[in-house]
Amino acid sequence: MSTDFKSQMTDAPVDLVCQQHKNKPEKRLACNLCLQEQQNINVQDYEAKEKKKRCENTDIIVGGESLEYAKNLEKNIDSVMEKINDYFESMKEIVQKLTDSLRSEREKNLKYSFFEELEIYIQTKDQSTEENEKVKQIRSKIINQFGKLKRKLETFPSNLEKMSENVLKKTQEFYRRNYDELNKPLNLDLITTVKQRDPCYTLTFNSEFLFTGCGKQIKVWNFNQGNMQEHAKLNGHALSVTRIVTSSKVKNSFISAAECGSLIIWKQKNEKEWEFLKKPAQWTNCIVLNKNETELILASANCEIDFWSVDFNQNQLIYNYSLENTHQNTIFDLTLNKKENKMVTCGADNKILIWTKDDQAQKWKFVQEINQITYGTKVAFISDDQFVWMGCDQKTNDQIFFFKSQRDGKFENNQQKAFQLDIDEEQYVDYHLNPITYNQLQKVFLVRFKRHIYIIKITDADLQIVTKQKFDTNLIFATLSNDGKYLIAYVEDLKRYQIREIKW
Repeated sequence: MSTDFKSQMTDAPVDLVCQQHKNKPEKRLACNLCLQEQQNINVQDYEAKEKKKRCENTDIIVGGESLEYAKNLEKNIDSVMEKINDYFESMKEIVQKLTDSLRSEREKNLKYSFFEELEIYIQTKDQSTEENEKVKQIRSKIINQFGKLKRKLETFPSNLEKMSENVLKKTQEFYRRNYDELNKPLNLDLITTVKQRDPCYTLTFNSEFLFTGCGKQIKVWNFNQGNMQEHAKLNGHALSVTRIVTSSKVKNSFISAAECGSLIIWKQKNEKEWEFLKKPAQWTNCIVLNKNETELILASANCEIDFWSVDFNQNQLIYNYSLENTHQNTIFDLTLNKKENKMVTCGADNKILIWTKDDQAQKWKFVQEINQITYGTKVAFISDDQFVWMGCDQKTNDQIFFFKSQRDGKFENNQQKAFQLDIDEEQYVDYHLNPITYNQLQKVFLVRFKRHIYIIKITDADLQIVTKQKFDTNLIFATLSNDGKYLIAYVEDLKRYQIREIKW
């Protein structure tokens, strides 16, 4: 006996059995049209749920608690403004009364009649006494009104502070709640490692290669999507390479410095060979190239700051002059502002020295000395009139300190802006040889401090840690790829490069 089963929804022949209708046997039988309609229903249901979810998420941000915060803040600000307006209105009233009083006395004084004055003179035997009393009365009014105004002005700052305290507290809470959500640290994923036995104290990208130290040698790497492949190995220094700066104007040209004190300028000869010119120099801790790539500034272990002329096209380095009697001990770092008319150095003598360039003579002149409780390993301009400084040990509580130029041109430490980094309880010190660097594309600073590498955004208003990585040693030296997507760090204890991808 044959039975023709049909879909209950469409009365069409059955194509499939729907298992989800376990409690309703008659609804298990379906045709393709039923399935299509059911899928359409499911899609519509999914879209409706997603829309509701998005609305709920949006409402959490713009409604609910956040909206209440904003409303309360608006009320508090209105209240403070009302009180401030009342305050100034009362002061204005005092001044107005004084003005009216003085104007009235002046008008009386200007009205003059010879016969009236003659009559007053005849009737009054002691005219001078009467005039003195009149002057005293006027002065008394002035003192009285100005006294009221003075008391108002003296109490205004403290009153304003009390009035704004609640507003400030609410603002900070509201700001921090939303800021923390928006600025969660980015993920750093370790994607590969590359072994290198000899130590690397410097890593620098140009547009084509990654240049790194490899003991007394320099390695040239091809770097692509987080993968490092050795391209060439260059010899020229007698001891470990400490600094490399590259040219952005002449393809694959660069300058290197080493522990032995030698300075070398390199120019690519063919695909895997570079010609070089070697110059004797002081033991170098820091080298900085100016924007025009015509001058190299070298900070050395013998307390001198040396200036060299550079010609990358001709592959030439020529010593010009030195600033002597600057620091009393090793200079660890040096930085120029964007206009290149200010220079800051820091060293092992616990001093920060400020220099300005004479526009006419084009020579640097010492202008300010700032003494610190410990020596600094890092200093970097973050704008034309502001720089950051970092100490080497626990005496500075692992903080970044901000120094800003004042009206008189002197730099002062902005103590309220000091930024707390992760405190290292194991008493590590921060080594020099890894300066603060800026990535133009992502607009972030790379800061290697003790056992951490920080990627930081700094603005006039705030400092934000974009991401950070902690290591088991403070012998780490790092840089960012040009696109800011990869962090490359050499870990001396592991004798390896570690490449991490930053999930922007």
